[in-house]
Amino acid sequence: MKSFAILAAALLGSAVSAAPVEPRVVAQEFDVTGFSAGCVPHGTQCSISFQVASNETPFPTTCTFTGAPLGVGSLPDVGFTACADPSVAWSFRAVPVGSGAAPFYELALATAEQSLAAAKFFPASDFPIVNDGSSFHQTYTGAGSFVVA
Repeated sequence: MKSFAILAAALLGSAVSAAPVEPRVVAQEFDVTGFSAGCVPHGTQCSISFQVASNETPFPTTCTFTGAPLGVGSLPDVGFTACADPSVAWSFRAVPVGSGAAPFYELALATAEQSLAAAKFFPASDFPIVNDGSSFHQTYTGAGSFVVA
């Protein structure tokens, strides 16, 4: 009887250890810090700037854009652009909701191999159009640090 129990345990143990090991899926996210965006009053320049790190790129890299505004002092859409570390790319755009409704905004991030991609959506209230008396310009008023997952 003892030998049967030992044989059964050995067979069961080998069957269990022969099962394939499933790769564990780990949630990936981008940690964004120092996010700022806005257009210069009376100017022809807008800028977006932030630092980002992820599980695949643990050391922060800086992502920046400077360019002409869209319309009267509004932030333009930015197509996928490499950060200082080209293994990370990002884009920014206003997403129209419907006629007369304020858009929401999207910040998308991806690794160069596109093994990791994520987006954050901001309400229009985070990007108000500021009337400074003699001009209008858009500026970001939301949190400077957040997670994009």
